[in-house]
Amino acid sequence: MRWWGLSAALTSACWLGVLWPAVLLFVVAVTGWRRGRHWLVWLPLLWCYGVVQLHSGLAARLPESLEGETLSVQGQVVGLPATVKEFRFGRWRYRQTLTLDVWAAPAWPGRHRIRANAYELPVRVKAGQRLALTVKLKAPRGVYNATGVDAARRDLASGIDARGTVKAWRVLDEAVGLDSWRQSGAERVAEQVAESPAGRAILPALVVGDRSRLSPELWQQFQITGGAHLLAISGLHIAIVAGWFWWLGRWLLGPLLQRLFPVLGAFTLQQLAWGPALLAALGYAALAGFSLPTVRAVIMLAVVAGAQCTRVAVPLWKSLGMALLLVLLLFPLSALSESLWLSFGAVLTIAVLLTSHGGRRLLVLLPLVMALVGAILFQQWSVSAPLANLVLIPLYTCLVVPLALLGSLFQQTWLLQGAATGTELSVWLMDALAAWTGHWRLPLPTAINGAFALLALIVLLLPSLPFPRRLLPLLLLPWLCQRPQPLPDGEWLLVAFDVGQGLALAVRTREHLLIYDTGPSWPGDSMARRIVVPWLARQGLTPDRIIISHGDNDHAGGADALAGMAPVLSGESSRVPDSRPCHAGQQWQWDGVAFSLLWPRRGVRPGNESSCVLHVAGADRSLLIPGDIGKQSEYRLLGELPPTDLLVVPHHGSNSSTSAALLRQLRPAYALVSAGYRNRFRHPHPQVLQRLGNAGVTVLRTDRDGMIVFRWGAADNVPLITTWRQYRERPWHRPAAWRFW
Repeated sequence: MRWWGLSAALTSACWLGVLWPAVLLFVVAVTGWRRGRHWLVWLPLLWCYGVVQLHSGLAARLPESLEGETLSVQGQVVGLPATVKEFRFGRWRYRQTLTLDVWAAPAWPGRHRIRANAYELPVRVKAGQRLALTVKLKAPRGVYNATGVDAARRDLASGIDARGTVKAWRVLDEAVGLDSWRQSGAERVAEQVAESPAGRAILPALVVGDRSRLSPELWQQFQITGGAHLLAISGLHIAIVAGWFWWLGRWLLGPLLQRLFPVLGAFTLQQLAWGPALLAALGYAALAGFSLPTVRAVIMLAVVAGAQCTRVAVPLWKSLGMALLLVLLLFPLSALSESLWLSFGAVLTIAVLLTSHGGRRLLVLLPLVMALVGAILFQQWSVSAPLANLVLIPLYTCLVVPLALLGSLFQQTWLLQGAATGTELSVWLMDALAAWTGHWRLPLPTAINGAFALLALIVLLLPSLPFPRRLLPLLLLPWLCQRPQPLPDGEWLLVAFDVGQGLALAVRTREHLLIYDTGPSWPGDSMARRIVVPWLARQGLTPDRIIISHGDNDHAGGADALAGMAPVLSGESSRVPDSRPCHAGQQWQWDGVAFSLLWPRRGVRPGNESSCVLHVAGADRSLLIPGDIGKQSEYRLLGELPPTDLLVVPHHGSNSSTSAALLRQLRPAYALVSAGYRNRFRHPHPQVLQRLGNAGVTVLRTDRDGMIVFRWGAADNVPLITTWRQYRERPWHRPAAWRFW
């Protein structure tokens, strides 16, 4: 238990980032020392170590004073660059995403890791190249919502100190090192299976971790069916390779070595088998570029192998605890990564199922567990996920991965083609299951609830427990399936999602839900698919109506993610598929809340001025959502606009909107701006903020506050405002407050 306790102390320190619990742990350590539990002395020391590592990582990030500045640096490309073709600002462009170790910046001394995008480079950058760069940087931030990825935490756990855009570059030294060899290997594998679309995309990902050839559609398909974990070289793949070589060492290499070297007879065949298993795992980790998940898996295997080879009887729980503590000591900030806990949880689950059910039942139960793990990671899955994993896990374990590795190692095209055939079969299976199950999804409410569901599933499958006791996890179902508290009649609630430079809103009444705009999209993905759809699933809600203000990407980009959920109205129905035009005069009422469309009128020119202007009036308070209309449309509406309590600032705070006349007419108490952090348009405009301030309006901003939930209290009729960056603030959401040097 002590290994898990020490790991918990180090993990908690990285998540909280404060020193005061070390005082309490010191008291516990002193008490434990007097009672002979000397290991408790390490608790306050590990806590301090975790806090120091966290703040050291925060202090290494780009300072606020350099955000938006253009720096000249030198750097080396680490990892494998990814190249995609995307539609950006009205035309198709090629984008390369690079991970670089940079230095030689006088304003930002030291060595740092950044992730930058490069657009329309004349020559593609290669892995391992040393470059002289001119980059425009900003600190890791990203959007922050109740659902979706916390990008700031993910970057901190990955060691990313800044993000930015490459403005210019030149090559200093040609590509060298492991990453250069990996890129060449990926290109060679792709060429040998060029006739297989699935093999060309999937096999480089399985062999060297190059997922750049995966189309967004194929990646999404693996996500929905719960098989995305198969495409990222992780602990599962390391375990597959180590297991194959352990079996080879046990039945072939071990007996051969004992005959050649009689001194090895002192070791059992099981002990000798760990030698080729660890070498194979280490080699596969090298192929993956020694990514953090593979390094963790190798460490775990080394701990288990060391315990068995030294003939020390170490229980499985203790071995995993020792491995976890060792990983956290070497990579403390990996405690912030979901993949760490998913990998350890998967190993624990497999071990429990293997011990209790044996190998045959494991083949049936493991897909259930892995499908649930995929649901926790991606926040959505379909009913086909267990069935898909039932076939995909044995297919990739026994056929695709071994053939792909052997074919790339020995340069045998026929082996790679066999692996490619397996990938084509997997894609066909996912297509068939998708056609059978449609879009029926079974999402998990939260990651925490999903973890409890996983634990409940394990308990339910344990044969060692009496049958009635195995049903106890069913008591968790009411908690896991709880829905949000209903609103009183005549009251509305507004959710403003943090979608970057765009707009996505949800207006909820007692029994109904309206989605207004869906945020931007990019090739293969959108903010709606990442944020809005998981939020709907977590809340257990389905929209009754969807309004797409107009056809611009920052408002309508994610409309396809909500396709078929509800009727769609749009100010530019010609640009929004399967939508009907919205126009002034449309009205309806839900649960005592009146909804009225005030704009557009006939003859309005397409574009921003055709935005659907929605007025929401509850029993006491009202809301106005004007889309992207400009001052000209505002003036034409002045005579029809009643006073409004909350105004969603038009056009993200552009100076072309939000006139002083509009504010005098509406007299809002609050204004909400949806804009991206340090966006290229510099929204909201300083003059707009000045006009709002002069009018005495309290301004809420998604770029500063994250997701915003706004409602009026039913009892005292005061606003209840939840801003996500304040409500769930973590140390990585703000600059490091202090340093240790």
